[in-house]
Amino acid sequence: MLTPSELALVPGTVTAPVVLVFGVLGVLLGRVCGRLVPLFGPVRPTPATHVDRVPSTPSDPPAPEDGGPPPPRCPHCRSDLPFPAFLPALTGPVAWWNGACPDCRATIPAHPAVPAVTGLLFAITGAVAVQQQWALTDLPAVLWLVAFGVPLSVVDLRVMRLPDPVVGTAYLVAGVLLAAAVLRPAGDGLQHGAEALVSMVLITVLYWLLWRVQPSGLGFGDVKLAGITGLYAGWAAGVVGALVAAFWAFAAFSLVGMVLLALRRLTRRQPFPLGPFMLGSTLLTVFAGAPLLP
Repeated sequence: MLTPSELALVPGTVTAPVVLVFGVLGVLLGRVCGRLVPLFGPVRPTPATHVDRVPSTPSDPPAPEDGGPPPPRCPHCRSDLPFPAFLPALTGPVAWWNGACPDCRATIPAHPAVPAVTGLLFAITGAVAVQQQWALTDLPAVLWLVAFGVPLSVVDLRVMRLPDPVVGTAYLVAGVLLAAAVLRPAGDGLQHGAEALVSMVLITVLYWLLWRVQPSGLGFGDVKLAGITGLYAGWAAGVVGALVAAFWAFAAFSLVGMVLLALRRLTRRQPFPLGPFMLGSTLLTVFAGAPLLP
Protein backbone atom coordinates (compact mmCIF):
# COMPACT_ATOMS: atom_id res chain seq x y z
CA MET A 1 0.00 0.00 0.00
CA LEU A 2 1.22 3.50 -0.75
CA THR A 3 2.05 5.24 2.51
CA PRO A 4 3.00 8.80 3.47
CA SER A 5 6.49 9.71 4.55
CA GLU A 6 8.41 12.73 5.74
CA LEU A 7 8.56 13.91 2.14
CA ALA A 8 4.83 13.44 1.62
CA LEU A 9 2.80 15.94 -0.32
CA VAL A 10 0.71 18.30 1.82
CA PRO A 11 -3.05 18.38 1.01
CA GLY A 12 -5.12 21.52 1.07
CA THR A 13 -4.76 24.54 -1.12
CA VAL A 14 -2.07 22.90 -3.27
CA THR A 15 -4.53 20.42 -4.80
CA ALA A 16 -5.73 22.67 -7.61
CA PRO A 17 -2.24 23.81 -8.72
CA VAL A 18 -0.95 20.24 -8.59
CA VAL A 19 -3.87 19.00 -10.70
CA LEU A 20 -3.30 21.77 -13.24
CA VAL A 21 0.45 21.20 -13.48
CA PHE A 22 0.12 17.43 -13.74
CA GLY A 23 -2.66 17.75 -16.31
CA VAL A 24 -0.54 19.97 -18.55
CA LEU A 25 2.46 17.67 -18.09
CA GLY A 26 0.32 14.69 -19.05
CA VAL A 27 -0.90 16.39 -22.23
CA LEU A 28 2.65 17.28 -23.26
CA LEU A 29 3.97 13.81 -22.51
CA GLY A 30 0.96 12.24 -24.18
CA ARG A 31 1.71 14.15 -27.36
CA VAL A 32 5.13 12.50 -27.49
CA CYS A 33 3.98 9.03 -26.41
CA GLY A 34 1.01 9.25 -28.77
CA ARG A 35 3.45 9.06 -31.69
CA LEU A 36 4.03 5.42 -30.81
CA VAL A 37 0.49 4.46 -31.80
CA PRO A 38 0.80 4.88 -35.62
CA LEU A 39 4.09 2.97 -35.66
CA PHE A 40 2.55 -0.40 -34.81
CA GLY A 41 0.34 -2.31 -37.22
CA PRO A 42 -1.74 -5.44 -36.73
CA VAL A 43 -0.25 -8.90 -36.53
CA ARG A 44 0.18 -10.41 -39.97
CA PRO A 45 -1.96 -13.49 -40.61
CA THR A 46 -0.11 -16.66 -41.47
CA PRO A 47 -0.34 -17.22 -45.24
CA ALA A 48 -2.17 -20.33 -46.34
CA THR A 49 0.20 -20.94 -49.25
CA HIS A 50 3.81 -20.03 -49.94
CA VAL A 51 3.49 -17.51 -52.72
CA ASP A 52 6.03 -14.82 -53.42
CA ARG A 53 4.54 -11.37 -53.23
CA VAL A 54 5.77 -8.44 -55.24
CA PRO A 55 6.16 -5.45 -52.93
CA SER A 56 3.86 -2.54 -53.67
CA THR A 57 6.61 0.01 -53.15
CA PRO A 58 10.40 -0.25 -52.86
CA SER A 59 10.19 0.80 -49.20
CA ASP A 60 7.54 -1.79 -48.37
CA PRO A 61 9.36 -5.16 -48.22
CA PRO A 62 7.37 -8.35 -48.55
CA ALA A 63 6.10 -9.88 -45.34
CA PRO A 64 7.79 -13.04 -44.11
CA GLU A 65 6.04 -16.29 -44.89
CA ASP A 66 5.27 -16.95 -41.24
CA GLY A 67 2.82 -14.72 -39.44
CA GLY A 68 3.85 -12.32 -36.73
CA PRO A 69 3.86 -8.69 -35.71
CA PRO A 70 5.57 -6.26 -38.08
CA PRO A 71 8.30 -4.02 -36.68
CA PRO A 72 7.64 -0.38 -35.82
CA ARG A 73 7.31 1.52 -39.09
CA CYS A 74 6.86 5.08 -40.22
CA PRO A 75 3.20 5.50 -41.28
CA HIS A 76 4.34 7.59 -44.28
CA CYS A 77 7.35 5.91 -45.90
CA ARG A 78 6.88 2.50 -44.22
CA SER A 79 10.56 2.33 -43.28
CA ASP A 80 11.43 0.32 -40.19
CA LEU A 81 12.18 2.34 -37.06
CA PRO A 82 14.15 0.27 -34.53
CA PHE A 83 12.66 0.72 -31.08
CA PRO A 84 13.73 2.46 -28.96
CA ALA A 85 16.61 3.60 -31.17
CA PHE A 86 14.23 5.79 -33.18
CA LEU A 87 13.31 7.88 -30.13
CA PRO A 88 16.40 10.13 -30.36
CA ALA A 89 15.45 10.85 -33.97
CA LEU A 90 11.98 11.90 -32.84
CA THR A 91 13.34 13.97 -29.96
CA GLY A 92 16.58 15.23 -31.46
CA PRO A 93 17.76 18.74 -32.17
CA VAL A 94 15.87 18.87 -35.47
CA ALA A 95 12.63 19.65 -33.63
CA TRP A 96 11.57 16.93 -31.21
CA TRP A 97 8.14 18.47 -30.93
CA ASN A 98 7.43 17.76 -34.62
CA GLY A 99 8.48 14.10 -34.35
CA ALA A 100 10.01 13.84 -37.81
CA CYS A 101 10.73 10.43 -39.32
CA PRO A 102 14.53 10.01 -39.66
CA ASP A 103 14.11 8.72 -43.25
CA CYS A 104 11.38 10.72 -44.97
CA ARG A 105 11.34 13.65 -42.49
CA ALA A 106 7.54 13.57 -42.45
CA THR A 107 5.85 14.30 -39.14
CA ILE A 108 4.66 11.22 -37.28
CA PRO A 109 1.25 12.19 -35.89
CA ALA A 110 0.25 11.56 -32.29
CA HIS A 111 -3.02 9.72 -31.77
CA PRO A 112 -5.39 12.38 -30.36
CA ALA A 113 -6.73 10.12 -27.61
CA VAL A 114 -3.32 9.66 -25.98
CA PRO A 115 -2.65 13.31 -24.95
CA ALA A 116 -6.24 13.77 -23.77
CA VAL A 117 -6.41 10.59 -21.66
CA THR A 118 -2.86 10.94 -20.36
CA GLY A 119 -3.52 14.53 -19.27
CA LEU A 120 -6.73 13.52 -17.49
CA LEU A 121 -5.12 10.58 -15.69
CA PHE A 122 -2.06 12.63 -14.75
CA ALA A 123 -4.38 15.22 -13.19
CA ILE A 124 -6.26 12.51 -11.29
CA THR A 125 -2.97 11.01 -10.14
CA GLY A 126 -1.83 14.38 -8.82
CA ALA A 127 -5.10 14.87 -6.94
CA VAL A 128 -4.97 11.38 -5.40
CA ALA A 129 -1.32 11.84 -4.45
CA VAL A 130 -2.11 15.06 -2.60
CA GLN A 131 -5.23 13.78 -0.85
CA GLN A 132 -3.64 10.49 0.21
CA GLN A 133 -0.27 12.11 0.97
CA TRP A 134 1.81 9.78 -1.14
CA ALA A 135 5.54 9.71 -0.65
CA LEU A 136 7.33 11.58 -3.42
CA THR A 137 9.23 8.41 -4.34
CA ASP A 138 5.92 6.67 -5.14
CA LEU A 139 4.70 9.27 -7.60
CA PRO A 140 7.07 8.65 -10.56
CA ALA A 141 6.21 4.95 -10.64
CA VAL A 142 2.48 5.67 -10.86
CA LEU A 143 2.97 8.34 -13.51
CA TRP A 144 4.98 5.86 -15.53
CA LEU A 145 2.11 3.36 -15.32
CA VAL A 146 -0.13 5.98 -16.91
CA ALA A 147 2.49 7.11 -19.44
CA PHE A 148 2.98 3.67 -20.99
CA GLY A 149 -0.47 2.28 -20.21
CA VAL A 150 -2.42 4.80 -22.27
CA PRO A 151 -0.60 4.34 -25.61
CA LEU A 152 -0.50 0.57 -25.05
CA SER A 153 -4.26 0.54 -24.54
CA VAL A 154 -4.85 2.61 -27.67
CA VAL A 155 -2.63 0.32 -29.75
CA ASP A 156 -4.46 -2.72 -28.39
CA LEU A 157 -7.85 -1.20 -29.19
CA ARG A 158 -6.76 -0.26 -32.71
CA VAL A 159 -4.88 -3.34 -33.90
CA MET A 160 -5.33 -5.98 -31.15
CA ARG A 161 -1.66 -5.96 -30.28
CA LEU A 162 0.54 -5.26 -27.26
CA PRO A 163 3.93 -4.48 -28.84
CA ASP A 164 6.86 -6.25 -27.22
CA PRO A 165 9.19 -3.22 -27.49
CA VAL A 166 6.82 -1.04 -25.47
CA VAL A 167 6.00 -3.74 -22.92
CA GLY A 168 9.67 -4.62 -22.49
CA THR A 169 10.65 -0.99 -21.97
CA ALA A 170 7.79 -0.61 -19.50
CA TYR A 171 9.18 -3.46 -17.39
CA LEU A 172 12.67 -1.96 -17.28
CA VAL A 173 11.60 1.55 -16.27
CA ALA A 174 8.92 0.32 -13.85
CA GLY A 175 11.47 -1.93 -12.14
CA VAL A 176 13.80 1.00 -11.53
CA LEU A 177 11.06 3.34 -10.29
CA LEU A 178 9.41 0.77 -8.04
CA ALA A 179 12.80 -0.18 -6.61
CA ALA A 180 13.34 3.48 -5.70
CA ALA A 181 9.90 3.51 -4.06
CA VAL A 182 10.35 0.38 -1.94
CA LEU A 183 13.96 1.10 -0.92
CA ARG A 184 13.24 4.45 0.67
CA PRO A 185 14.51 4.75 4.27
CA ALA A 186 11.10 5.23 5.90
CA GLY A 187 8.14 2.86 5.82
CA ASP A 188 7.76 -0.85 5.13
CA GLY A 189 8.78 -0.67 1.49
CA LEU A 190 10.64 -3.98 1.50
CA GLN A 191 7.48 -5.86 2.40
CA HIS A 192 5.61 -4.15 -0.45
CA GLY A 193 8.48 -4.97 -2.78
CA ALA A 194 8.33 -8.65 -1.85
CA GLU A 195 4.56 -8.74 -2.36
CA ALA A 196 5.00 -7.01 -5.71
CA LEU A 197 7.45 -9.66 -6.93
CA VAL A 198 5.27 -12.54 -5.69
CA SER A 199 2.23 -10.96 -7.34
CA MET A 200 4.11 -10.52 -10.62
CA VAL A 201 4.99 -14.21 -10.74
CA LEU A 202 1.53 -15.33 -9.58
CA ILE A 203 -0.44 -13.22 -12.06
CA THR A 204 1.88 -14.17 -14.92
CA VAL A 205 1.43 -17.87 -14.17
CA LEU A 206 -2.33 -17.39 -13.90
CA TYR A 207 -2.57 -15.74 -17.31
CA TRP A 208 -0.19 -18.29 -18.81
CA LEU A 209 -2.38 -21.14 -17.59
CA LEU A 210 -5.47 -19.46 -19.05
CA TRP A 211 -3.65 -18.99 -22.33
CA ARG A 212 -2.58 -22.65 -22.38
CA VAL A 213 -6.14 -23.80 -21.74
CA GLN A 214 -7.74 -21.51 -24.31
CA PRO A 215 -5.15 -19.94 -26.67
CA SER A 216 -7.84 -18.56 -28.97
CA GLY A 217 -9.50 -16.68 -26.12
CA LEU A 218 -6.40 -14.97 -24.72
CA GLY A 219 -3.44 -13.49 -26.57
CA PHE A 220 0.10 -14.17 -25.48
CA GLY A 221 0.64 -10.41 -25.38
CA ASP A 222 -1.79 -10.35 -22.46
CA VAL A 223 0.37 -12.95 -20.71
CA LYS A 224 3.45 -10.77 -21.15
CA LEU A 225 1.57 -7.71 -19.90
CA ALA A 226 0.22 -9.61 -16.89
CA GLY A 227 3.55 -9.50 -15.07
CA ILE A 228 3.75 -5.72 -14.91
CA THR A 229 0.10 -5.39 -13.87
CA GLY A 230 0.70 -7.90 -11.09
CA LEU A 231 3.86 -6.03 -10.10
CA TYR A 232 2.01 -2.71 -9.68
CA ALA A 233 -1.11 -4.16 -8.07
CA GLY A 234 0.93 -6.25 -5.65
CA TRP A 235 3.06 -3.24 -4.73
CA ALA A 236 0.00 -1.13 -3.97
CA ALA A 237 -2.38 -3.70 -2.48
CA GLY A 238 -0.55 -6.96 -1.85
CA VAL A 239 -1.08 -10.37 -3.39
CA VAL A 240 -4.83 -10.31 -2.68
CA GLY A 241 -5.08 -6.93 -4.36
CA ALA A 242 -3.32 -8.27 -7.48
CA LEU A 243 -5.69 -11.25 -7.69
CA VAL A 244 -8.73 -9.01 -7.21
CA ALA A 245 -7.44 -6.63 -9.89
CA ALA A 246 -7.16 -9.55 -12.31
CA PHE A 247 -10.73 -10.58 -11.44
CA TRP A 248 -12.07 -7.08 -12.14
CA ALA A 249 -10.18 -6.95 -15.43
CA PHE A 250 -11.94 -10.09 -16.64
CA ALA A 251 -15.27 -8.97 -15.17
CA ALA A 252 -15.19 -5.59 -16.92
CA PHE A 253 -13.95 -7.22 -20.12
CA SER A 254 -16.85 -9.68 -20.08
CA LEU A 255 -19.44 -7.04 -19.25
CA VAL A 256 -18.35 -4.66 -22.00
CA GLY A 257 -18.11 -7.56 -24.44
CA MET A 258 -21.68 -8.66 -23.68
CA VAL A 259 -22.96 -5.11 -24.11
CA LEU A 260 -21.23 -4.80 -27.48
CA LEU A 261 -22.64 -8.17 -28.51
CA ALA A 262 -26.13 -7.06 -27.51
CA LEU A 263 -25.71 -3.85 -29.51
CA ARG A 264 -24.35 -5.86 -32.45
CA ARG A 265 -21.15 -3.87 -32.47
CA LEU A 266 -19.19 -7.07 -31.92
CA THR A 267 -19.55 -10.65 -33.12
CA ARG A 268 -18.67 -13.82 -31.26
CA ARG A 269 -15.79 -14.51 -33.64
CA GLN A 270 -14.43 -10.97 -33.53
CA PRO A 271 -11.47 -10.45 -31.17
CA PHE A 272 -11.73 -7.96 -28.36
CA PRO A 273 -8.75 -6.50 -26.45
CA LEU A 274 -8.19 -7.36 -22.80
CA GLY A 275 -5.11 -5.18 -22.26
CA PRO A 276 -6.96 -1.90 -21.51
CA PHE A 277 -9.02 -3.62 -18.82
CA MET A 278 -5.90 -5.14 -17.24
CA LEU A 279 -4.20 -1.75 -17.10
CA GLY A 280 -7.36 0.03 -15.93
CA SER A 281 -8.00 -2.33 -13.01
CA THR A 282 -4.34 -2.07 -12.03
CA LEU A 283 -4.43 1.73 -12.00
CA LEU A 284 -7.62 1.74 -9.90
CA THR A 285 -5.97 -0.63 -7.44
CA VAL A 286 -2.97 1.68 -7.19
CA PHE A 287 -5.26 4.66 -6.58
CA ALA A 288 -7.17 2.76 -3.88
CA GLY A 289 -4.01 1.40 -2.27
CA ALA A 290 -5.98 -1.66 -1.18
CA PRO A 291 -7.77 -4.64 -2.76
CA LEU A 292 -10.87 -3.55 -4.71
CA LEU A 293 -13.25 -5.52 -2.49
CA PRO A 294 -16.78 -4.43 -1.53
